[in-house]
Amino acid sequence: MLKNLTIILLACTPLSTWGGDFEFSVGGGYQYSGIIGTQFAFKEDDKKYFVSLGLPGVSVGMQSTFSNNENHSVGFSVGKLTSFFSVDTEYGFITYNYHFSGFKNDGWVLGTGIGYYNQDEHMEFFSNGKPKERENGMALTFDIGYKF
Repeated sequence: MLKNLTIILLACTPLSTWGGDFEFSVGGGYQYSGIIGTQFAFKEDDKKYFVSLGLPGVSVGMQSTFSNNENHSVGFSVGKLTSFFSVDTEYGFITYNYHFSGFKNDGWVLGTGIGYYNQDEHMEFFSNGKPKERENGMALTFDIGYKF
């Protein structure tokens, strides 16, 4: 009963009482879920929580500034890239971003990260869900985007 009441109360709470801002950005790289993607974020003080939808994947993550200089942030991104034909990739990265105009402002963002990936290669076209080959290992990511 208390759990249901809490859920109803939170659902009825106006977004303006959350004390944060919403941010939209476009870019490329794993933080943007692929070759090109969009990132929808909720920002609160020095933290940002985001969901990315891109070509061809989806990811979630978080970024936080770590010094008085708000041009630098660290965080993580986890997600999945899906190919229509033969390869699916799951990944998780620890990330570093440089915000040219500052963390809280609009502008260009350049990022990098190191992480782990798990890639399943399927038979061409339809595989009935059985991976033909599985590969995993460490990887680097380079990301570029623009925040609005």
